[in-house]
This record gives sequence, C-alpha cells and structure tokens, in this order.
Amino acid sequence: MANVLGVGIATLDIINELDHYPTEDSEQRALAQRVELGGNVANSLRILRQFGHPAEFAGVLAEDADGRRIADLMDRYGVDTRHARRVEGHAPTSYITLNRATGSRTIVHYRDLPEFDLGSFMAIDPCRYDWLHFEARACDETAAMLALVRARITDQPISLEVEKDRPDLDQLWSFPDIIFFSAAFARGRGFEEPAAFLREARGWAPQAILVLGWGSGGAWLSRPTDAEPAHVPAQPVDTIIDSIAAGDTLIAGFIHARGGGMGSLESLEFAVRLAERKLGQAGLGGLGPDDPAADPDLLCRLDDLEPVDALGVWPRGQEQSGPGPAPLIVVRDGERVCAWRNVCPHNGSPLSRDHHDFLETRDGERQLRCNVHQAYFRLDDGLCTAGPCEGQRLEAVDLERVGNRVYLADRASRRDEPNSPQAHSPGSPRG
Repeated sequence: MANVLGVGIATLDIINELDHYPTEDSEQRALAQRVELGGNVANSLRILRQFGHPAEFAGVLAEDADGRRIADLMDRYGVDTRHARRVEGHAPTSYITLNRATGSRTIVHYRDLPEFDLGSFMAIDPCRYDWLHFEARACDETAAMLALVRARITDQPISLEVEKDRPDLDQLWSFPDIIFFSAAFARGRGFEEPAAFLREARGWAPQAILVLGWGSGGAWLSRPTDAEPAHVPAQPVDTIIDSIAAGDTLIAGFIHARGGGMGSLESLEFAVRLAERKLGQAGLGGLGPDDPAADPDLLCRLDDLEPVDALGVWPRGQEQSGPGPAPLIVVRDGERVCAWRNVCPHNGSPLSRDHHDFLETRDGERQLRCNVHQAYFRLDDGLCTAGPCEGQRLEAVDLERVGNRVYLADRASRRDEPNSPQAHSPGSPRG
C-alpha cells in the first residue's frame, strides 16, 4: 500500500437535500440534512484509507468547535492529522444544496483561514511517503513546496489537482508527475473539447501525465509519449443521487490504482468506474473494501502507527460525547500492540489531549509521558518510572488483533472467529 501525503484543505460540509432547486427569495423545507467531512484533499484521503492506504493530511485546521469536529471526523475515517497546522479562527464551511431530482449540487463556501505554507511544510520529511498529492492553492507557497519535494525525493510520484484558475498558477506546471484537471478549469480557459485542452496543456507540462475529468463524458488522459489523448467513456448511471466529491473520488481511484502498479490508462478506467459508483450513492462511505466507517468497532489498524508509536483512539460510542482527549492510547512496539486508558494515575488528567503527543525518549528508551506533570510510563507494562506517581501503573485495556485490525477484546462478534491473533494484554510486571 502507498503511504500518501495530501496537502490541501479540509472543510465541514453542511448538506441540505431538496426535491428541487429553490428559486430566489423563497422558503423550502429540506428533505434531509447531514454534516460531513469535506474539502478536496480530505475527501480523496478518506477514500484512499478505504482502500488500505496510510493517508496523512497537511493543511490548516481551526481551533473552534467546527475545526475540532473536522479533526475528529478525519480521525474517525483514519486520516492522520499530525502535520496539520492548528490556528485560531473560523473553520472552513461549505453549505451545499443537493438537488435530488438531478443529483447536482450548489456550494456556498466560507473560509477565512490562512493557507498552509512552506514554513509549516518544512517540518515534514517528504521522503517518508510513497505518493505526495497537492491542491493548487496559494500558488507561490505551493510552488515552493513542490520545488522542495522535487529536490529531495527520488522516484515517488508527485500529483497536483487543479480545480480552478488562481493567480500565478502557471508556475506550478513543471513540478508534478501527474496533474488532475477539472472540467470547470478547462472551460474557464476557453476549451469545450477535452482533447483540444489536453493538447494545449501538454505544452505547459511536457513531463507530466495529464488527467481531465469530464463528468458525463467520462475522463481523458494524456501521457508524454502519446500522440493524442486517450478517452475513457462514462457508463450510464441509473440514478444520479449525489455528485458531491465525484472529482475527488476520481483522483483517489487513480492514485490507488496507479500506486498499486496499474498502467495509467487502466488506472483511469478504475477511477472512472469508482466515480460512477459514487454518483449512485449518498456520501463517500463504503466506496472501498476497508472503510473504517463500515467497521464501527475498529479502534485502528497496525499501519496507522509507526513501528514504535502511540495513538489516541475512541471506542465505538465514546466519540459521541463531544470533542476532547481520546479515552484510550494504543501503543505499538514492532508487532506488539497494547492499550492503556488515557488517564494519569497521579490526578486523573489525560496524558495528552492530542492524538499523537504521547511518546518521549527518556534514558534511551521510548516511554509514554504525561504532559501535565511530566510523569513517564513504560510502554509494555504501564509502570511509572519517574514523576509524582512513580511506581503506579496505567490502567490496562485488553485488545484483540485480527490481521491488521485492532479491536477491544470484549467484542462478541470477534470471539468465535478462527485464527484471530490476540493482541498483547498489558499490565503484568516485567521482572
């Protein structure tokens, strides 16, 4: 599986479903309303997680209630937000009117946050990733990030999504290996014929694979060695239910297939079919075989953690109590996995309120650390080795591991499964 870094935007989508599009200065009752994670890169990363790819988000998250909700949704869907820049401000929100009669959507977007910049990006090691995907935003900053990545990586693909025209956009063309264009961008540059647009764009980025989604017209592909662009026609969709994030789905499908070794044209065929599936359903759930939302008992996967790592997680139902510190800490040390309650025995405070800020090296050994009073705990048995509660232990939580998936051990639905390896049950003293 490809370890994917996505640089771009995450929003909170407030979606009202109507039986017809409202006329101006009218009042209309919505048939349904849902609130979802949105944003181009965030959507694509969510879908990639459903196909088992580790996915990390680099962007700006607000510290208000909506921003915390966005972060919690990304965690629920398995998207890692450790590289997000947290700032004060109003979280980006998209107010979406979904017309059930046609499946079309109209979006009113509000955003007043700064863009993710080079300074924030420089804290990330791009060599850790198998694929790096960028939204074309704040083009001066994006160009600097792309140039930095191009100078440091060897053979990892760099892709760029171009949804709309922006100032100084043309400085980005020379960096990516793959560029995804939207039909709206092509039309905005005066093209109504996909092949003609790609022939023009070939002069901008002679080194890149160019992908152009064209809605009901399918998608088009131009490779550097092609004399003419190739076309993947769309297949009929019986009923278009929801077109929100269809383009993001196309991108995720291409990255998944191409990252798995398919050729470019085969990858585009897979991506078009996946986007058609998305059009026939509401939302992004269940597009891939490994959707975290489809497995509500799942705590995390082994590849969500580094070889030595600790991750704050929410068991099913506990995330409904609102934003706050994760109740449990899942610890990985190689193939060994255990869990502790996120409660310091000193005074009951959480060790950390962040999802990842638990580990620190002390005396040459990685240990859990309480951020409040600097108590330290061994990974394997939870014993406090220093601090105000020295000699006490964290409360252990029994886990069950099924392949790459980690669950609480008391899940009745997993007890009778054959060949289910048991995760480590922590808490026993180690001599």
